Amino acid sequence: MDNKKYALNTNKVLFTPLEEEGVLYAIEENKYISLNETYTSIVNCIAENLAFKAIVAHLMSEFEVDQDVCENELQTVIADLLTKEYINEIVG
Repeated sequence: MDNKKYALNTNKVLFTPLEEEGVLYAIEENKYISLNETYTSIVNCIAENLAFKAIVAHLMSEFEVDQDVCENELQTVIADLLTKEYINEIVG
């Protein structure tokens, strides 16, 4: 998962950062999802097409978190976003 990159699936979701937090708008479900500061930071990194390791490095510089915990939690968030089809893996 180290070098994998992801992109927002703009056919399914729109992202709006709001200061330290953000909002996802799920188009097909017609609902807004409020994001906390950590989740917003992750989605920002995904929107910038950062690789998994770069996202981990960014989160560790922004928040006080152990690398193993950060990687595990990030994997959980990415798996959730992939399941909901809010993001796609960039191949190539």
